[in-house]
Amino acid sequence: MTRMASLKPYLQLVRLPNLFTAAADSLAGWLLVGGSLALPARWLPLCGASMAIYAGGIALNDVFDYEIDRVERPNRPLPSGRVSRRFAAFLGWGLLVVGIALAGASGSLASLAVAAALAACVVGYDAGLKRTVLGPEVMGSCRGLNLLLGMSQAANLGGRWGWLAAGSMAVFVVGVTWISRSEVETGKRAGPIAGSTLQNIAILGLLAVALNAGPASPTYYSLMGMTILIIVGGIVHRASVLAIRDPVPKRMQLAVKTGVLSLVWLNVGIVAAVRGPLHALAVAALWVPAFVLGKWLYST
Repeated sequence: MTRMASLKPYLQLVRLPNLFTAAADSLAGWLLVGGSLALPARWLPLCGASMAIYAGGIALNDVFDYEIDRVERPNRPLPSGRVSRRFAAFLGWGLLVVGIALAGASGSLASLAVAAALAACVVGYDAGLKRTVLGPEVMGSCRGLNLLLGMSQAANLGGRWGWLAAGSMAVFVVGVTWISRSEVETGKRAGPIAGSTLQNIAILGLLAVALNAGPASPTYYSLMGMTILIIVGGIVHRASVLAIRDPVPKRMQLAVKTGVLSLVWLNVGIVAAVRGPLHALAVAALWVPAFVLGKWLYST
């Protein structure tokens, strides 16, 4: 128990529950373009790259936000002194390098290029873009690129429906980010309203993918995927509405956490529509550790 307690600040630093949602993106992307689970040497490095780049970006985010967090989030690992700022910086930059290397290990130059672009967006966001009007858009681009990383080994990077899926996931995360900007404030509704609107638009885009990108037969694939997306959209919308009605930090943080954990299920929905239930279950399995660990570790 003592050892786990000593590790907890480091696991909080990288938001361990969220790493599995990052892996769900790249695995879903791989499956959406017809990739096989029987080729782990191709898709496991992509999942590892997504997790490493996400973890590195989150660690660097807290490094850059150190002075702000001392005031607004003093209980986080760095401002509380449980993790040194120097170690967090070393870990963050190291994980970004590992992530890019893992993408290259998948055997695709396209994957290496997408991973490098993803890492560049992550650093740009952490280093200052997050405090500009472009912040949410850059964060959304990171998530879209993460899904695109899984599709990067296909000749056309997933085609128009693949790009719509990546774009919709990006828009959804833009919405989550707008809500997160109000997570330490009280009484502000503009961000949550904008965020909820963008999340709903993104769900519509993913529904279009589920309706059109799947095989002509069996049609129940599309129906299954659309049903999952509608249910998830409803859960996310409810959390956002509660935050809008009662704009306090607790509600905002719950809306953000709901949005982040729902990313796995959005991937499940589009994979179910395109590849069927068995492949969707492979993506859904990543929600289990994200949810269980989310009960123990914060993820916002």
